[in-house]
Amino acid sequence: MARRREDSVAPVVLLESPGVSSKGLQRKGPSERRRLKAMVSEQLSQDLLRLLREEVHTDVTFSIGCTLFKAHKAVLLARVPDFYFHTVGHTNNLTNHEPVAVENFEASEFRIFLQTVYSSNRNIKNYEGEILRKKIVESGVPQKKCDFSVGKCTDNDGRSSVGKRSSDHSFMKHEIPEDNNKEDIPEDNSKEDNLISTDIYDLEPASELGEDLLKLYVKQCCPDIDIYVDGKSFKAHRAILSARSSYFAAMLSGYWAESSQEYITLQGISHVEMNVLIHFIYGGTLDFPDKANVGHILNMADMYGLEGLKEVAIYILRRDYCNFFQKPVPRRLASILECLIIAHSVGVESLFADCMKWIVKHFARFWSERSFANVPPEIQKSCLNMLIQSLVSIT
Repeated sequence: MARRREDSVAPVVLLESPGVSSKGLQRKGPSERRRLKAMVSEQLSQDLLRLLREEVHTDVTFSIGCTLFKAHKAVLLARVPDFYFHTVGHTNNLTNHEPVAVENFEASEFRIFLQTVYSSNRNIKNYEGEILRKKIVESGVPQKKCDFSVGKCTDNDGRSSVGKRSSDHSFMKHEIPEDNNKEDIPEDNSKEDNLISTDIYDLEPASELGEDLLKLYVKQCCPDIDIYVDGKSFKAHRAILSARSSYFAAMLSGYWAESSQEYITLQGISHVEMNVLIHFIYGGTLDFPDKANVGHILNMADMYGLEGLKEVAIYILRRDYCNFFQKPVPRRLASILECLIIAHSVGVESLFADCMKWIVKHFARFWSERSFANVPPEIQKSCLNMLIQSLVSIT
């Protein structure tokens, strides 16, 4: 459960686990999460599809006859690694921008294939296998077998190929850049602060697409840019950052000085908040770690152009602070007041209005709360005005 704002004037209140103390919460919680997951999943799919159509930061080109298709190695490795090895991998020249000829495909078929790879929210492993059998293997291209136990890709005759594959994700051996010891950037390799560890919090990607992309990030597969926050490095991919965040799209577009650099340094954001941002960018994750400051993340999401992350933060506020506005629970009253303050400070009007309505409805309880006295005067005045209006309408 996410930590509330440290700088808030409302006292810190320990929140109960959602879904335990209220039958209403048990009914409403799952439906709210399903709605959020569907929205974030669709947004991730549309962002990747737009990346394909706009051909931004592409680094591989396929040719079907005279028709060229530009794509991104990172996305292909994340979603269809076997196809990548059968086409791009066997060229043994990843720095050459000459088109990779793909046989046995019609241009329309290959276009649909790429669109599916970039946008399908489902597991496409079977689809990839069918494409390989019908379009690649049967055309006479030597079949490569991936030895998952030793992480090597071999041809049918047993010779080692140029690729390397982990237990559930493949990447090219020479595509993983070695760490350059930059003297001006401190490094921290302690296990405690390992930023790519999946046990920092319980990850739930929005879809299979998100899961595949998140594996790409966690395994540090073929990153092409380092992001430094608080002296800690986040290895990422320009294409995915640009597809998901308007801030990064502008920064890496060529108009900013950072667009030509191998690394960028971000200020005004903690490594915990950056960890939340990067996991959402790749996986559309639906939870925050315990140390995350929800109010700060709302601000960061707005700054970096991540509307979906704002929705996740609002969902967490409704769940962890407001109990989805179920029956009043004494230990929850202060947290709802704190949510009211956060919503007001960040400008989330819909959440602010819901908090106000609920507080007015149960005003007798809040009036006696010590934490109500700590609410900013302008918000107190708004509560009183809304209460007066509600009483007038009744009479």
